[in-house]
Amino acid sequence: MVKAMLGKFYSNLMWPMLPNGIYCFNYHRIGDEATSQFDPNIFSCTAEQFEQHIKFYKAEFTVISVDELIIKMNSNDPMDKKYAVITFDDGYIDNYSIAFPILKKHNCTAAFYIATGYVNSPQIPWWDEIAWIIRHCNKKSIQLSNWPKPIDISTGTIIEKIRAILREFKLDESRSMADKITELETICQCQFNEQIKETQLFINWQQIKEMSENGMHIGSHSMSHNILSHLSVQEQTLELQQSKIELEQQLNEKITSLAYPVGNSTSFSEDTMNVAKEAGYELAFSFIPGIIRSFQENKYNLKRLPVNDNCNIAQLKKIIVRNT
Repeated sequence: MVKAMLGKFYSNLMWPMLPNGIYCFNYHRIGDEATSQFDPNIFSCTAEQFEQHIKFYKAEFTVISVDELIIKMNSNDPMDKKYAVITFDDGYIDNYSIAFPILKKHNCTAAFYIATGYVNSPQIPWWDEIAWIIRHCNKKSIQLSNWPKPIDISTGTIIEKIRAILREFKLDESRSMADKITELETICQCQFNEQIKETQLFINWQQIKEMSENGMHIGSHSMSHNILSHLSVQEQTLELQQSKIELEQQLNEKITSLAYPVGNSTSFSEDTMNVAKEAGYELAFSFIPGIIRSFQENKYNLKRLPVNDNCNIAQLKKIIVRNT
């Protein structure tokens, strides 16, 4: 209680001292994680909280689109304000059914980064498949063959258990994601049934087009959402070029921006940034927490602020202050 009060006091004290810069807020899913049978960690907040966030951004920042950000970066404009950019990764259906109407209601723009391999497909992404398996696993610990030690899942919440297992999956570069999931299925002795496989989690091309036609920026999140640094340069090139081509063909517009899948410091490399530049992207976002302090920063490693745990405005302020 005392710690929470001190944190709130600190955030309020520091708030007027925030520097000018680009504050990129990153979301994934909007909705109630308690109703999902997949990864609860991917939910950023409920619809009610998201609407409060939008009101907050419009009151405290100058909200700009990614297209406006590109213009400012190419023009070397001075960093004279506190700007907000709103982004979504992955392309879940609730981005269209929940977030998009709220954005339109408040005349606010956002960028949506689409993993093209999941569009118009009932395919379950690897992180949601892993989460579903862990939810149905009776083991007390899990250790894949290349992991240095077992991960204890005998205690803690389901959110904590899934987060711990996903962390190890992301760190393990030794095999493909498909091979690791196959071993996990064997260890846990459970597999998807056909009904689960048919779950429609992602938006379709018609919905993406509607969002684009209503002022939303559409960018690439690769094809497969594989961790790019685990792939060869040739495989990374295919992922980033083909997703860009498909988006451009479907939307009949130039695709100018990219968000790296997973996006932490180990999920992309100098090679990845070079591939992104050569593929024709004008900028790329990581998921490394922080703000953009200058329009002259590396355009292929732009930081974003994570929005998660259904945070309220006071908690969102704390995230911002902590990462400034």
